Amino acid sequence: MTDDSTQNAPVEDQHPQPIEDKVAGILVQEEADLGGHDQAEILDALRQRFVDAGIAISEDELIEQSTRIAAADGGGFSGR
Repeated sequence: MTDDSTQNAPVEDQHPQPIEDKVAGILVQEEADLGGHDQAEILDALRQRFVDAGIAISEDELIEQSTRIAAADGGGFSGR
């Protein structure tokens, strides 16, 4: 007998969400993790996260967001 309750894929693959929500989620998490850190470190982390997520984002947007996150205190998402 098979167990149909076994999770065979990541939760995010089972519950698709709009690309904008995925982008926002990555930015929220990176700001929480790296707010106030070195901008170059944040830029590298953002590049990798978006590659891992399979999301294309412009270099200009990555630079803008990494600069914003570097200026943040890491206490919460500051938006754009």
